[in-house]
Amino acid sequence: MGDLLKQSTQTVLAYAGNGLLTLYFLVALVYLLAREKDKGNRSVLTVYPIAAIMLFFIPFTPYIICEKAGETETFYRFLWLIPMTTVSAYATILFLSKIKYKVLKFILCTVAMVCVAIGGNPGYQSPVMVPAENVYQIPQDVIDLCDYMIVPGREVECAFPFELTQYVRQYTAYVVLPYGYETLVERWRFTDDLSEEMFKDVSDAGNLASLLRENGCHYVVLNKDHVVDGDLEDYDYHLVYSTKQYLLYFDQKTDISVP
Repeated sequence: MGDLLKQSTQTVLAYAGNGLLTLYFLVALVYLLAREKDKGNRSVLTVYPIAAIMLFFIPFTPYIICEKAGETETFYRFLWLIPMTTVSAYATILFLSKIKYKVLKFILCTVAMVCVAIGGNPGYQSPVMVPAENVYQIPQDVIDLCDYMIVPGREVECAFPFELTQYVRQYTAYVVLPYGYETLVERWRFTDDLSEEMFKDVSDAGNLASLLRENGCHYVVLNKDHVVDGDLEDYDYHLVYSTKQYLLYFDQKTDISVP
């Protein structure tokens, strides 16, 4: 039981980040317990969150989710059931609405916004988050590369570098990959020889070309900053297209015509 409680505690500590937003939520929850009079609002914004928190820490919950279901690494998602944002926002508005002096209200509103700002991290610090460049909200390079490769009436296969792999399927089903999301998540790491060669700091051109053909790849995309020992064109993978940051090579030994 002690290990299960430790599992819940460690999950909360990892989920809470620097702890400021969690503290803000707890203060807001206590405030609503004391000040909210509407029964419906109290049920949704106080009783339900408290019940969810209690259920999270009851050893039965991590036992079922972690021990029996084997979802230790996704256990933190249970915390998504707690409406932290809604409770914090509602309590803030309720508190500010009761202040008569506009200057004081403005100061406290500013303090609340600063707490929210410094309590989290900018989304673009994540390596998998990029500013939207198009309506698909994926890197424009992916769209340009796929548009070049797409052959109406058939699929083509292409090996993409790590940072673009997750976006291809969001744009088109006509460009398929020899490896996918399972190679990107550290806890899974279902790698094969090709993905390992692609993700090396320095790839061997001969070995890479051989593995690409073994996996039926018509194309391969390489980051211009990626170092390749040798020249892919010596192995009949010719440079056919490029974007600002990526190079697209086509296997001249393959046929992508529609049957």
